Amino acid sequence: MKRFAYNLAMATGLALAAPLLAARLARGRYRAIALKRLGLGSAWLPPAAAGGIWVHALSVGEVRSALPLLKALGQRFPQRPLALSVATAQGLAVAQQELAGHGGVSLFVRPLDLAWNVERLLNRLGPALFCLVEGDIWPGWSWGLKQRQVPSLLVNGRVSPRTFRGYRRLGPLARGLFSGFARILVQTGVDQERLLAVGIDRKRLAVGGNLKFDTAPARLDQAQRQALAQELGLNERRVLVAGSTHPGEDEACLRAFKGLQPGHPGLALILAPRQVERGRALARLAAGMGLSAALLSEGPKPAGAQVLILDVLGRLAPAYALAQAAFVGGSLVPVGGHNLLEPAAQGVPVLFGEHTHNFLEMARDLEACGGGGRLAGAEDLAEAWGQLLADPARASVMGQAGLAFCQAHRGALARAVEEAAQLLEGGRP
Repeated sequence: MKRFAYNLAMATGLALAAPLLAARLARGRYRAIALKRLGLGSAWLPPAAAGGIWVHALSVGEVRSALPLLKALGQRFPQRPLALSVATAQGLAVAQQELAGHGGVSLFVRPLDLAWNVERLLNRLGPALFCLVEGDIWPGWSWGLKQRQVPSLLVNGRVSPRTFRGYRRLGPLARGLFSGFARILVQTGVDQERLLAVGIDRKRLAVGGNLKFDTAPARLDQAQRQALAQELGLNERRVLVAGSTHPGEDEACLRAFKGLQPGHPGLALILAPRQVERGRALARLAAGMGLSAALLSEGPKPAGAQVLILDVLGRLAPAYALAQAAFVGGSLVPVGGHNLLEPAAQGVPVLFGEHTHNFLEMARDLEACGGGGRLAGAEDLAEAWGQLLADPARASVMGQAGLAFCQAHRGALARAVEEAAQLLEGGRP
């Protein structure tokens, strides 16, 4: 009865929201996956892969965590088909780029949580294990998997303060969301305590660590850094990098950079917005502040450009290697922060704002080990960057501390694979 009521509510809600949903799906980044998200037609369905492992990753950040997990699962279970689903156009683009040439993984867009979509997909896939990376929990998919006795594993789980408040309000409904998971691996002890407070059974919970420690890209060597600087038109220049920025942070980064220029001739800023489609708007913003800007998407860069805007997916992580200091966005505005490990893994000192609840322990520990610095507000960015530019020795010590922190916290990937093996081999309920 509960399942019927939920499916009726979802179908009714979809019908009522159809005009608004249609308008949204017709726009830019949504248009490319609109039919797939609605489950229309059959082109979105992946190839049949009975007995395989299905991994779901919501968007870009989750996809980057999921790809090494897929590779490790493929190595551990070479006889089992692998499938990866995503839910956003950007997530799909990153997955397509990273999986190019790897024919062993079926990639598709998971449609909305509607009964007919669930039935069609699970009938086609017939998975032996479902693995969810971080979030995007929906009752319909959980019920469908449970009905087919497919064990489900949640890895890299996290519970932000806002999500925790929502779970507390939902009470039994929140516990029901997690009832389909045989095992739940969360990133930190804080996440575990929050789920315990919601009423999740302790026997199904464990702290598995953060996959991002294992998925941080390898540090570029000197030759690789020189080649990248040549490609980006940044040879022989000192560079600051502001990554995954949001509206409100872009302006702060450009202002801080402009204020530092008189004391640091030839200084360049790499600005990477979280939504790459905002690239042209940022170029106009920079021009309005009297700064010359170039878009990476427009080909070879003029050597004298002051601001290089990364409006192409997949280029930020290596770009951090060119930085004397970096700032990671989503932290000066109440988004919750983004991946702090990408600059730290390149031995680059990393700055971030007060809003880091998406990476609570990571931000705290990076700050404690001396590899990261927390800003009280946007007005502190220029001073913090300036201090690191003026004192290369301090910047180097800070960068090495962050690098050592990254290397010391690996292991989440191996734990996730072992949990998957236990479920596939019947070692877990």
